[in-house]
Amino acid sequence: MPGATLIEAARMMLERPEGSTLGLWPRAAALLARQAIEEALELHWSHVAPGLLGRPLRTQWTCLSSYLSDEAVVADGSFAWQALTRVCHHHLYELDPTAAELRHWIEMAERFVLAIEERHSPGAASV
Repeated sequence: MPGATLIEAARMMLERPEGSTLGLWPRAAALLARQAIEEALELHWSHVAPGLLGRPLRTQWTCLSSYLSDEAVVADGSFAWQALTRVCHHHLYELDPTAAELRHWIEMAERFVLAIEERHSPGAASV
């Protein structure tokens, strides 16, 4: 599923939680947004460095700034991925993130995903 579609699903989960998702929607929205970032990373590596596919995500993030010159895009993606990953791993002693926090991280994820998808869309200039 394209990253932009996952971002939209995360945003819908955030903006319109249903009764059946009571208590689950913060983590579900975080998981969808994180998956969008990971799909964008996979798209990027498949075009510029296929050898990094399947490597640990922390390794991919470490290498990303060497392959992508837009530091703001890398920073948005990295920060959002780390924050969303923290939300996805449930700890009994931590509160769920607020809707405002999730909204901010989803916006950061969206900027990253759209930047990657635009770079690798048909007809785009090579990286």
